[in-house]
Amino acid sequence: MENMINTELDMDIEDIETIEDVEEVAEVEEVADSDDDFDQDESDDDHEDVDLSDITPSVCHQQGRSVGKAGVMSIVHSKNGMRVALSQELMERLHHPKTVQIGYGEDRIAVSAYLGDQFTSYSMRESGTKSIIYRSELVKQITDRYDLDFSNRTSITFSDVTYKGQGKNTVAFIHVKE
Repeated sequence: MENMINTELDMDIEDIETIEDVEEVAEVEEVADSDDDFDQDESDDDHEDVDLSDITPSVCHQQGRSVGKAGVMSIVHSKNGMRVALSQELMERLHHPKTVQIGYGEDRIAVSAYLGDQFTSYSMRESGTKSIIYRSELVKQITDRYDLDFSNRTSITFSDVTYKGQGKNTVAFIHVKE
């Protein structure tokens, strides 16, 4: 049958003289297209009872996480390293500075390209869409200042942020809530 299909499909336009020839070629092409379907398992639509006695059930007691607003700052405290990750949104709002300065309020962290001469400027590395500050001392300061608990996790992400203008700079106030 395959040879017949190939022979029929190899007909040139000049070989088609009548409407019957056109219909015959169309039928052959339809059969050729349907031959591809024979490789599929035709039991997909089979609605018989299935024996599941040898299937082990998936059982999970962990509660799902609620997905809220995207995080703007994550503090990572793990055996593989400590770092502060700043989101792409935050960096865009700060106009993509090469360094940032960080300051602490009662329940918020201030981040800006410039907060003052007495503040340390932290350089960052790009990692995917985030800007990363690799400073274990900074992570320890934030952890101690806001009493963050990493006993059951390796990172804490903060989503609540307010942006305020300060001269030419924008300051992000990241509200620290655990």
